[in-house]
Amino acid sequence: MQITDARHLFDIPDGLTYLDCAAQSPALRASREAGERGLQRKFHPWSKERSNLNGEIDQARELFGKLIGAPAGDIAHMSATSYGAAIAGANLRLAPGQEIIVLEMQFPSNYYVWQRVAARDGGTVKVIPWPKDGDWTAAILAGLSQTVGIVALPLCHWTDGALIDLQTIAERVHDIGAAFFIDATQSVGAHPFDVASLNPDYVAVSGYKWLLCPDAVGFLYVAPRNQNGQPIEDNYGSRIADSAMETSDGYGSRYLQSAARFDQGAADSMIHLPMTVTALEQLNRWTPSAISASITPLTDRIAALATDRGWQVPEKSRRSGHFTGVWIDNVPGDLDRRLRARDIHISLRGGAVRISPYLFNDLDDIDRLFHAIDAELGR
Repeated sequence: MQITDARHLFDIPDGLTYLDCAAQSPALRASREAGERGLQRKFHPWSKERSNLNGEIDQARELFGKLIGAPAGDIAHMSATSYGAAIAGANLRLAPGQEIIVLEMQFPSNYYVWQRVAARDGGTVKVIPWPKDGDWTAAILAGLSQTVGIVALPLCHWTDGALIDLQTIAERVHDIGAAFFIDATQSVGAHPFDVASLNPDYVAVSGYKWLLCPDAVGFLYVAPRNQNGQPIEDNYGSRIADSAMETSDGYGSRYLQSAARFDQGAADSMIHLPMTVTALEQLNRWTPSAISASITPLTDRIAALATDRGWQVPEKSRRSGHFTGVWIDNVPGDLDRRLRARDIHISLRGGAVRISPYLFNDLDDIDRLFHAIDAELGR
């Protein structure tokens, strides 16, 4: 299914070309309205509207879970991928001498924590070098052996959208008995994702990119086998109270028997939650499969125009449908700033010109971008 005529759902000014959702997505108009309702109840915390918070926090779990094929009980609220990675790192263990697999130039939130885990447990971080042929899947499979204890990967590389066949990787990971952590921030919401087929231990997703959520919103999938783990903080909402807070201290000695035990404190934001629910409702109506199918013609156009100019992009079978990176020799380090002066928004990441369109873009936006790049490079 192709999604058409979605631009009116966003507040994108005429004449502005925004191709930077992999950095920060704009919120829906409806999310802004929801946020204003949330702001109003912060102004008036005595109103009945405040009582909707508990329902919204559970609704957000359910809506996110639907995007990845998981029940609400497997979902924790968090603010950032680094928080989810910290939970995984605190609960996963290496045997002395074991390795943790990461990619060259992996995003920092899915890298630093594994350095610490390796140092704690007497292991090493094994970095898979950037494959010359662009085949990350083959390179990762070649690096997986019985010495690997944890595999920490994305679904696609954050710099250029190069795709990894996680299904094939997952089968090998489980064969060798390693733990599996996935940073799906650059995928979930705009690319199909199914935890049932991958069977990961943890999946972390920040919400401000492809989930169309506000900043400081994210979700962590925790496999049922890991839901007796230790949270990295202790807050009232993560425990079963032994006595009522209304008449006593509200303390509890037992954690919740679900992924909610890992919820970050203050997840019940009166402003963020209604914006989040509104965004996730819309994504579920569209579906990630339809979103990906609708954006793919734009990334195909990007690849075609880049190839015509002799620039490099991941080949079609090895790139995401929703964003890609263009590798230009001697690309100016301020090209993104120069394009912003033309009301065209992209990012430079790791040396690639990262272009990440969405449902409010069309082929004319892609053509405008490349005309502008040509002008800036003096072509």
